[in-house]
Formats: sequence, C-alpha cells, structure tokens
Amino acid sequence: MSLIAILVADPDGAQSQTFEPTLDGEASEELPSPAALTAPLGSPAADATWFDPTDDDGLWGDLPDGNDLADLAVIQTGRPSAAEATNHALLFGGQDVWRNGVSLYGGAEWSGIGPAENGWVIRLQASEALERYQTTRFVYVSDISRASVLAGWRFKVGQFELKILAGPDLEHRTSTPDIRDRRWRGSHGGLRIAIEGWAEPTPETMLTYSFYATTVASSYGTRIAAGRRALDMFWWGPEMSGSADEFSRQTRIGLHLSGLRIAALEWSAAAGYVRDSFGRGGVYMRMGAQLRP
Repeated sequence: MSLIAILVADPDGAQSQTFEPTLDGEASEELPSPAALTAPLGSPAADATWFDPTDDDGLWGDLPDGNDLADLAVIQTGRPSAAEATNHALLFGGQDVWRNGVSLYGGAEWSGIGPAENGWVIRLQASEALERYQTTRFVYVSDISRASVLAGWRFKVGQFELKILAGPDLEHRTSTPDIRDRRWRGSHGGLRIAIEGWAEPTPETMLTYSFYATTVASSYGTRIAAGRRALDMFWWGPEMSGSADEFSRQTRIGLHLSGLRIAALEWSAAAGYVRDSFGRGGVYMRMGAQLRP
C-alpha cells in the first residue's frame, strides 16, 4: 500500500518541510544516503521551513497523518437513495487521492424504517489512508487504518433529512521509517460522532452538510455542498470541506457530481484544489459508489 501513496505523488510540485528525527535502533545507519532518498521524488523546495525536533508537540506533530483524507471521503456520499428505495441495507465505498496521499473507504448501513419515516440507523465503516511526507534526508509514509460502528436516529420531514450517529472508533497508526515518539503509534480507541443533513429547497436544487469528530487525536472535519439538477440524472455544484487533528489541517474547494444512477449503482465524484497546514497544495479527486443489495 505504501507504493500506492508514493506513485500518486507529484515529485516536481511538492513543497516539503525538513526535520531530522531519531529513528529506532540502527535504522538511520541502514537507510540510503539523502541523495538516494530524495532523488526519485524530487528535492525539497529551497524555501522549505525547518522543524525543531525538540518542540512540545513531538515528532508526530510535524508529520501529516492522512487523517483528513479518509474522513472526508467517508462523509462525501452524494444524494441519498433512501427516498426511492425499499431495501433497508446500503453498501458504500470509494477512493480519494491527491499527490501526497491516497485513501480507500467502505462500509454498510442498515435501518429498520421506510423511506419516508423516522427511525434508527446503524453504520459500519472502515478506511485505509496513506500519506507521503518528504524531508531533506528521508521520505516518510504514514499508514492509518480506521474502523467504527455508529448507531443513531434519522429524522425525515418532506425533502429534509437529518442523521445523528455516535459510537466506538478504533485507529491504528504506523510510519515507515519508524519514529521513536510513541504518543500515537499503534492502536487507539475513542468515541466518534457524525451529523449528516440533506435538503431539497426546490425540485431542482439541493444542499448537503456533514460533520464528524472523534476523540482519537482530537480529529474533526466538515463538508458543505450545493447542487442543481442536470438532465434529470444527477446533481452538480460547488463543495467546500476542511479537517484538522493534532498533527495537521487541510482545506478543500471544488466541484461535485452526485446521485448518478448507472444500473444498480449510484455514483458520486468530485475534484478541486486542496491545501494543508504544511504549505502543500494540489488537485484532489474523489469517486464513490453505493448499492442497495
């Protein structure tokens, strides 16, 4: 999976920040020279900012973790199918990619209610995120796996829908090469909440909003999007999203396409510009699909 994160990187355009972390054991002696590591992926920018490895945040505080990629992907699903479906189960999945990282997500959702009713909802979701980070000497790849089980209630009034969910959250982090700071390395558990809203003010327009927060690494994110019905087939329009945790922040602005039905699948996609708190920017692309078996 680490190769995927490195292959999607744009070596010529990436900005990098440099620090000299202490590696476990004798790893620093076994690694190739700085020139060998940076050559395949481009040299750091001349104006790169230097980190202080003795700062209070620790070495993990200087390393992006890909957290925003996975969570924004999970909350990006397009027009809900519940208004037209009679099946109470939903499968969903997708991918999010930009030049410094990639994430995959998937899950399932169940409800015991009809398409126009209030009632309970249970969601199982998981994700895998890889993030690439380049210093003057090394190229780091952080790998974060997440899983959560959320339960809550759906409120439905006409063309307005609101879901409020909460449940346990599990996260596992690794870094290659490894970093000695142990604050967040390995597995950690916490509590996650999610709020999702959908509205159709007119038959030709839509608004959607989502928010999540978890106690693991104090992570949170939000997305808002508006759309207009096109060709009576899908919604399209602008979207904005942002996320933050103890390690980094990320902001996105772009265009989305949602609710495109092809056979049994309903597709969504988005593309735009992303920038993080480390001064890195670029194009992001996202694609998702959902199925009612």
